[in-house]
Amino acid sequence: MIRLEGVHKSFGGVPVLTDVSLHVPAGGTLALIGEGGAGKSLILKLICGLIEPDAGRVIVDGVEVNRLAEPARMALRGRIGMIFQNYALFDYLSVAENIAFPLRRLGAAAPRDIDARVARRLAQVHLPDIGPKLPGELSGGMKKRVCLARATVHDPPIMLCDDPTAGLDPVTTNRIFALLKQLQAENRATAIIVSHEVDALRPICDRFAMLERGHLIFEGTPDEARHAAPAVRRFMTGEGIE
Repeated sequence: MIRLEGVHKSFGGVPVLTDVSLHVPAGGTLALIGEGGAGKSLILKLICGLIEPDAGRVIVDGVEVNRLAEPARMALRGRIGMIFQNYALFDYLSVAENIAFPLRRLGAAAPRDIDARVARRLAQVHLPDIGPKLPGELSGGMKKRVCLARATVHDPPIMLCDDPTAGLDPVTTNRIFALLKQLQAENRATAIIVSHEVDALRPICDRFAMLERGHLIFEGTPDEARHAAPAVRRFMTGEGIE
């Protein structure tokens, strides 16, 4: 379960999030949408404990993140699979070594088991033979799938995805989202996906939440969005509202 209660955050005196309250139940999948700069990525950083709110509470599985000491925050991050916008792969490590990194950092498996889990995850993302390659040898779509494999290889109970299909073509975008849904369902993970790809999000997300200039202006199902404010309907449909 992930919950934000009355969260405020400013930088340099400029409000970025204002009184944001969200709830994602255990096993749920939330699509977080809105224009660039609305505060979506910031919410993911707050959940990870990378940034603290100025006011309000961020709660993950009943624990208030902003009250945790750093060792406990590190333990929390070990339970989160994070997919970044900019790949965040280690250029000097092979694909297999990149994917294995979370398992080795957590000390969660023997070397033989790590190799088996990496091979299984590469097969699941339809890249079974690229383990020895370096990230610089991959296309953008392949890098995104490697990021997905790395973020989920330790079967995290929480998945946070920051624009996982940015810059990809529609076919690859749909493939990435299908993989996300498959892996989320396998682990019954609680997931938040930041993206502008509303149509691709509909089949895999239980609920949508929309931010506008740091304010939460909608939270509900896609059907409920049809009766929401014009700004929400416009964003969800990509069409003007008369």
